[in-house]
Amino acid sequence: MLGYQQRGEHDWYLVKDSGSKAFDGQHQGYYFYRGDWVKLKVLAFTVHRDAAQGVLEKFGS
Repeated sequence: MLGYQQRGEHDWYLVKDSGSKAFDGQHQGYYFYRGDWVKLKVLAFTVHRDAAQGVLEKFGS
């Protein structure tokens, strides 16, 4: 995610897509997606290991 804005009742996220279709169109791989779509489609996220240290210790990593 590169950016965020709230318009009316909806959250919008600016996302960079590097897939093969990403470079079609005017903005070359940058899209605004509505927050409910992001919540439905995004399956993973990144957390810095320092922020998750307690969880990592439970799994022996």
